[in-house]
Amino acid sequence: MNTTLTQALAIACTAATTLAGVVHNADFIPAVQDGKIVVGAVDPDTNEVVYPSQIKSAILGTEGFPNFTNNPGFNSELGALVPGMTIGFNILSAPRVWDETTEDFETIADEQLIVRAAAQNIVAPSTDTVVPGIVFGQASFDAAASFHHHLQFLLEGGLPPAIDGVWLLELELWSESASIEASDPIYIVFGQGTGVANIDTAVTWIEDNLIASPCLADLTGDQSLNFLDVSAFLEAFGQQDAAADFTNDGQFNFLDVSSFLSAFASGCP
Repeated sequence: MNTTLTQALAIACTAATTLAGVVHNADFIPAVQDGKIVVGAVDPDTNEVVYPSQIKSAILGTEGFPNFTNNPGFNSELGALVPGMTIGFNILSAPRVWDETTEDFETIADEQLIVRAAAQNIVAPSTDTVVPGIVFGQASFDAAASFHHHLQFLLEGGLPPAIDGVWLLELELWSESASIEASDPIYIVFGQGTGVANIDTAVTWIEDNLIASPCLADLTGDQSLNFLDVSAFLEAFGQQDAAADFTNDGQFNFLDVSSFLSAFASGCP
């Protein structure tokens, strides 16, 4: 890694720890609720934190270095965490690259993506395996339990030239405290160059395809389950449409049928 970028990373880490307690729109807002880590985000219209909010986006290169960003950060509300608790991360799957033709994240990225924390580089996998990360911060020991830390994200080592595109990284947060459950998956969308224009569409795809719906089997969208949803599933399954890929593995088999029947039996809230 070049010296200038290394110095910038150190400055970014120092700045992050000095601003603890002031939540930022660009950051995930971690909290502990019912013994589990959850993440929220600031609603830009109300300036209030909404939980859960599992997706954030960032533009590579905005700090002056191509293929690099230290956003989003992780910035808690005061009193929302357990005093002294640590927070670490795992990478849950291979990074994806946005396909402008099919408008999806089904393709594993060719580019290497590194998550840097505590002066260590954690390289994202090239296949869908979990890569254990490390602790990257600790809440203060007072009642405020303040926490504001940033990871660094480097595409192709953070070196030029800048690469156009949109990428998806899936993480989870965990604590060394055995009494605190790890978070649900969180999703970070990175855009650069011409890819920035596709960020909003990419975020919508994640909401529709990766974040659980309260009524997964409601394929007709009418908030009720009946033969129309079964018919819609069978039609999608026969056409190998993504709507029938209930296991999100890009294949269509009895596991998808089983998952649909389970979701159908669970009903709608």
